[in-house]
Amino acid sequence: MYFLLQKVILPNIDLCTEEQLYFRTQGGKYNYTSRNLLVPRHKVACFDTFFNAFSVKKWKKYTTLTSLFLRVNIIGRGTINVRHKENGVIRVLKQIDFKSSCNISDEIEIDISKINFGYIYVEWQSDEDSVLNGFEFLTKDHVSKSSMALVITTYNRKEAVTKTINRINKTLLTQSEFKDRFKLIVVNNGEAINHPSGNGIMVINNENLGGSGGFMRGLIEAGKINDVKHVIFMDDDGSCEIESICRTHAFLLMAKDKNTVVTGCMLFEDNPAIIHESGAIWHRDFLHYPDKHYLDAREIDSLDTFDNERKIGYGGWWFFAFNINAIEYYSFPFFVRGDDLLFGYMHKKHNIVTLNGVASWQMDFERKISVLNSYLNFRTVAVPALISKRKFAALLLSVFFVREVFLASFSCRYELARAMIMSYNDCLSGREFWEDNVDLLEIRKRINAITHNEKFNVEGIDIVNGCVDYPCSGKEKAIYKFFRCITLNGHLIPAFFL
Repeated sequence: MYFLLQKVILPNIDLCTEEQLYFRTQGGKYNYTSRNLLVPRHKVACFDTFFNAFSVKKWKKYTTLTSLFLRVNIIGRGTINVRHKENGVIRVLKQIDFKSSCNISDEIEIDISKINFGYIYVEWQSDEDSVLNGFEFLTKDHVSKSSMALVITTYNRKEAVTKTINRINKTLLTQSEFKDRFKLIVVNNGEAINHPSGNGIMVINNENLGGSGGFMRGLIEAGKINDVKHVIFMDDDGSCEIESICRTHAFLLMAKDKNTVVTGCMLFEDNPAIIHESGAIWHRDFLHYPDKHYLDAREIDSLDTFDNERKIGYGGWWFFAFNINAIEYYSFPFFVRGDDLLFGYMHKKHNIVTLNGVASWQMDFERKISVLNSYLNFRTVAVPALISKRKFAALLLSVFFVREVFLASFSCRYELARAMIMSYNDCLSGREFWEDNVDLLEIRKRINAITHNEKFNVEGIDIVNGCVDYPCSGKEKAIYKFFRCITLNGHLIPAFFL
């Protein structure tokens, strides 16, 4: 009995068309309607790519995997090469002369007993015009059976979340091969939504306590379902490959340690081959920075870089999967930005793993800048620092605060600076502040009262097809910059000089 580990992913015109994320080909042509790859005679298709390489290193390190098999779905005649790449060195593990008219091959065993690093990939050399429909990696190892709950939190994004529910229902929940393996829990913090019923779909109306409150409600409800052992937090636009969900579940079912967590890397939605973050790394217990920032996942050597692991401190809730039994604390159910960061801080025992092919496309955070978000962002940075046992953490927080306020002020973003000062004061107000401001109603009023000129609407700009003109005289001269700084952007100049 074979268990599916990883299935080939091919481009989808509704999600991503960056073909080099999926395959490399010489003379091949991909059919977006039938979703197969046409490989002419004497041409090659190679799958040493972000979405389709198999990371032996991580599967052997974090799971109980001991056996690996390949099954291909090809119409045509040619050669299947199974290759292994480690630190730039490539060797052939299997070479099979293949001919198929019925397009389904027998399983091909791949010996991984002496392979602990690098990744395995498939290459097809065509001897005649061929159609490659797919391939998959399987195992004969024993795999325990349990279900995974997909938890989505949404607030008044009816169109996006309805589309996501329908897509997951059609491509996952109703598929016989995944029968009873997945449940979908949608926590609705806003107005009522229309949705299909049955097939393990549950929609829960919830008070608007932000992502933290919504995801924790979903986690609690998932824990009430008997056969659910794993949970995945996802964004309501569901902008990931469905196969990413299946791979993640397979990986966690075979995990050696219940504290193993899989986080999906974030790709920019407007630059879909570029990684913003493959997990984030803590710095001095309160600052954090993204791992693999701006790595181009199309590059032929990008997988070597991607597999180079560092200690991940937390994973974004756009795609975050874990064992329910590994959760020691619930996040506080109040409206907070950076709830995933605080959740990671509370669970430092987690071994957070990133897998190639497990990713989500998201809007660039730079397009979400606002006065309110600046207020919330600073709170998120402040809380870990205030509870940290690291020496001088509070002092470092104060230095960081002064730096950020000065940067905002010298950039003429005075309302952002005022919001950060407000956030700093609120964080020092004690427990009562958090208890009295579970939602954002009063805080929104305070922020709106100081926001007049910095009401950004960057999200609405079409940055792919549109453009924004603004005057620019080039790099600021040093003397001008010096004068601007010592006069605090001119505020210290007497009025009669102006």
